[in-house]
Amino acid sequence: MKTTEIILLALLPALAFTSCVKDDLYNTPHPDRGAILLTTDWSRRGEAVPVPDSYTVEVAGTSFTLQKLVASLPGTFEPGSTELLAYNTPAGVSISGGTATIAADAQPEVLFGGFATVDVPQDDTLRTTLAMHQLFRHVQFALTITGGDAGRISTIRAHLSGIAPSIRLDTGEATGTATSIPIPFEREDRLLTAALWLPGTIAGAEQHTVVTLTFTDGKEQTVDTDVTRAFSNFNANKLIPLRLSGSLYAPVGTEVGGSTIIEWTDVEGGDVDANM
Repeated sequence: MKTTEIILLALLPALAFTSCVKDDLYNTPHPDRGAILLTTDWSRRGEAVPVPDSYTVEVAGTSFTLQKLVASLPGTFEPGSTELLAYNTPAGVSISGGTATIAADAQPEVLFGGFATVDVPQDDTLRTTLAMHQLFRHVQFALTITGGDAGRISTIRAHLSGIAPSIRLDTGEATGTATSIPIPFEREDRLLTAALWLPGTIAGAEQHTVVTLTFTDGKEQTVDTDVTRAFSNFNANKLIPLRLSGSLYAPVGTEVGGSTIIEWTDVEGGDVDANM
């Protein structure tokens, strides 16, 4: 009996040592899987455009909502190549299957997206930085009522046609069938202003501003203006706002057959500098 006890006692230190050696062979508590520490880089955005409060990350069939710019993704992942997709979800925008689509008659806010293929290491943590790109471009309108009877105008409705309704989050490609987006003009005395965030334009589609004025006598006039030249390079640089300004003439009540005239005369941030 004593001999047996002595043998067992002698084996215990060896077993303990063997266990320690085995544990030291692994770098993490997940030796068969890998972890991801993600840093999001939001520097690719326009001046004064804020970083979203939160964003979504999709990886390996799962999604997470994060707030911090540097965050450890929950859980662990199969080692090997995997895709990372990150984006915010602004008001007026739905996201499905890697594509963001603006809602009909919505006034969407700015969208960001980032995509990368990464290699998750086994029994280790991948530290990677994902560049977040501004995918929507800001468009600003300003119309000054320079002639006619401004007091006759009671309401203003407007929309911009030839706009892409969707954009791919991984490539930034504007997609879908060209559609019309409301222009939410606000009036202060003789100045009409509006601003939009847009995914882009569709190749081959023309862009038009269509403005309908309702006058105090109940009559309406609609003015369709071709602004395609101003949007000819719209998708090239989303960080620079496109600004269109011009003048509006509203016919006075005594004018027979008088018509509303809108001239977009100045463009900033596009290929056209003036006198469209």
